[in-house]
Amino acid sequence: MKEDANSSDSVSQGNVNVILAAIGSQGNELKKLIEDKMTALSGRLDALDATLVNLQSEQAGVKQKIVEIEGALNGTDSRLGEVEKVCDDLRAENKSLWAKLNDLEGCSRRLNLKFVGIMEGEERGHPSVFISDLITELFGRDNFPKPVKIDRAHRALLPKPSEGQRPRTIIAWIHNDRDKDLILHLSREKFPLEYKGKRIYIFPDYTPEVAVRHRAFSSVTKVL
Repeated sequence: MKEDANSSDSVSQGNVNVILAAIGSQGNELKKLIEDKMTALSGRLDALDATLVNLQSEQAGVKQKIVEIEGALNGTDSRLGEVEKVCDDLRAENKSLWAKLNDLEGCSRRLNLKFVGIMEGEERGHPSVFISDLITELFGRDNFPKPVKIDRAHRALLPKPSEGQRPRTIIAWIHNDRDKDLILHLSREKFPLEYKGKRIYIFPDYTPEVAVRHRAFSSVTKVL
């Protein structure tokens, strides 16, 4: 019985040793596996750290570019405001200059009269002489004892019309302001006017605004 007990103890101790050896072997394998995993994880963390550093560097560069762009935009806004102000000033000045130009053009034409309805070729190459004679013929020597002085006369600057089409207007620059006013007055008084059986019309060659200023100027001149 004693021998059986010793044999049983011996077997149990052997099993324990085998088990412990197996556990130790598995522990070593597990330890190696954990070390391998930790090494791989450490490598991935290092790569992630490097990526984060690159991202931070790029982000800093982006922030710097945004700051520069904002500065450039602020400068552009300031310059644009100055340009808009200059444009407004130029627009106002251009409007004033156009008004003066139209006024000067109108004033330069204030002694012009337009003769409408006179057939083409009636002036026979001498429109100034023709208009002077026409005025005397229309209104008589009682009103114009001397031929009216015409500084310049010409047909409207348009292509010569074909036969049967409306003739071009004759524009005449009357030398004397009083003659021009008298011609307009008589043309209204003796309306309708005819020349060689054709109805003709006489109009001033300036805008209504210039006409108002001219009448005011003429009134002041007469008073003086």
